[in-house]
Amino acid sequence: MRLAAVALLLCAAAPAGCGGEDVVVQEAPTPQERGVAPPAGGTAREDPLRGTRARPSRMTITVEDVGNKGRFRYRAPATVRGGLVEIRLRNASKAPRKAQLWRIDGDHSVKEALRIRHPQPDWLRTAGGVSLTEPGQTSSTLQALPAGRYYVAAILDTPGIVASFTVTGPRTVPAPPRAPARVEARDFSFRVSGLNAGRNSVDFDNTGAQQHHAYFTPMRAGADIKDVRRFFGRRTSTGTAPVDPELVRETAVLEGRDRQVTQLDLPAGRYALICFVRGRAGGPSHLELGMINEVTVR
Repeated sequence: MRLAAVALLLCAAAPAGCGGEDVVVQEAPTPQERGVAPPAGGTAREDPLRGTRARPSRMTITVEDVGNKGRFRYRAPATVRGGLVEIRLRNASKAPRKAQLWRIDGDHSVKEALRIRHPQPDWLRTAGGVSLTEPGQTSSTLQALPAGRYYVAAILDTPGIVASFTVTGPRTVPAPPRAPARVEARDFSFRVSGLNAGRNSVDFDNTGAQQHHAYFTPMRAGADIKDVRRFFGRRTSTGTAPVDPELVRETAVLEGRDRQVTQLDLPAGRYALICFVRGRAGGPSHLELGMINEVTVR
């Protein structure tokens, strides 16, 4: 597998989703290259995904295979009560999947949204979603969903079929409570605290102005962050990759100044934490701008 080429395809991808048309999503950062995770000690004692006084709405998104040619589709309820919403992704397919949400403002259609690459218009907004989830597993995210029209899609140019849904209720909604661990995305670096080996409920907080996601890829023994940067900077690479492509973990993409509580299942080890997203206008990926950190999970 040419992981570097796949990563660059991810960088090149525009917003969209798959469904006859292809999917897209991602942006890029600047240097503050090395960041080792501080000792455990997140931002809250209680895990909001294991019970919260806020009593959020709940919705379940299912992703399943269609035929035997690698195609897949999403299913979602037609309507969801807005506000604080727990979004569950049930992965019934044979490959890891995530659920990327997009909100459509104004008088525009999903088909129109799926044709968008760069620049991204103001009426199409990344809206969070659920992190990459293993086959046969269910993952959750807690986030604010204001009223509007949405669709759920995949990433890259994968042949997925989108699902659209409507969120009813207020357009101004409360932010989710804090979580025990935190990943803060800035323009263009990360700050991490409280991550432990195993399943983490993570406060993914985009405090930057740009769109960001968090892409965790395990680093092989002997590799350093400079090796990873060089590897992802080439369109194709030969030899052993400095990272393990089979154990990637990834959040959904958030707009600037947005946050969610999401789940990340992280084995102990050293990770390269990367943002591959591009700005809404296009341009270099955030990786090319230096948004790559080293994180140690114990």
